Amino acid sequence: MNNKIKNLASALMVAAFGASFTACDDWTEPKSVDIIYNTPEQADPVAYAKYLESLRQYRDSDHKLAYLWFDNPSATADYNTRAQRVDALPDSVDFVVLTNPTDISSATLAEMEKAREERGIKFTYVIDFDALKLAYLANQALATEEEPYSVDFLDFLTDSTATALSYAKNFDGIMIGYNGKLTNHLTPAELTEYKNNENTFIGILNDWHSRNPEMQIDFCGKPQNVANKDLVNDCHVIFLSDSKTANSTYGFAMAKAAASVDGVPTDRFGMITTFTDPADEKVGYMADGQLAVTALADWANGEDVKAAGFTNIVHDYYSLPNPYPVIRGALQLLNPGNM
Repeated sequence: MNNKIKNLASALMVAAFGASFTACDDWTEPKSVDIIYNTPEQADPVAYAKYLESLRQYRDSDHKLAYLWFDNPSATADYNTRAQRVDALPDSVDFVVLTNPTDISSATLAEMEKAREERGIKFTYVIDFDALKLAYLANQALATEEEPYSVDFLDFLTDSTATALSYAKNFDGIMIGYNGKLTNHLTPAELTEYKNNENTFIGILNDWHSRNPEMQIDFCGKPQNVANKDLVNDCHVIFLSDSKTANSTYGFAMAKAAASVDGVPTDRFGMITTFTDPADEKVGYMADGQLAVTALADWANGEDVKAAGFTNIVHDYYSLPNPYPVIRGALQLLNPGNM
């Protein structure tokens, strides 16, 4: 957002705050007073409409894209906190990655549609090969390091990928999750199974992409390990999964270097990291003690990367007076000239 948007937002906050109180000149007689907590839209509809228009224009400007991974509640869950609400997310986020695309509540769907129309936010989700493979291996009681025999695995992979694609109707696109592996240590038989499995997964997604060209596709994983990189080249952003485990900005640079191989477009790399986790004090910090989301945003602003992604953001919500203070600060670092 530019300064105009920021000033409009601040003015709307003040207007809504001021409108929530009723003046009282006569305190001699106690009276019951209804306090109405107005939203910015209610406080000043004209200013709010201008703010939304400026926000939508910002989407089309030249800036680093911001993706937030959002743990949406299931359709049967109760809304116990605004941390579960799409409409509480920062306005300047470009894409929201729902972690529970299979079971979205009607309330979340309604908030998604409103966010699209009013704020220009888009929504996506990950279809991850490794997750599908692990589900198959667990079901077959096989060791998780094994490469499934394609003759047995391909039906499961085909059905599971098709099912995952069926959820795309609620989204603006999909994100392809694929890490793969180095193949120079595989036996000829293992290499055959590996290639068959990859070709099936990538082939299904490529076919879907050709039939749904209006849907955006992103990638999250290790593009250097994909044999046929045609689909990777069509991706809007290529998030490098190696960056998620980096404990220094040098690690981000190393992830870029590892993925910069023939056939991989280096002009659309995205880095991903996570916010802290109260259950694990090691998560969300760099080796020097800096918050990982802050370090990534600051680093990405000065580097040739297209996007930054932040996971585990729910734990940043619970802060007063404003929610998501660290994430909001990271978004400002990511695009300091426009915020």
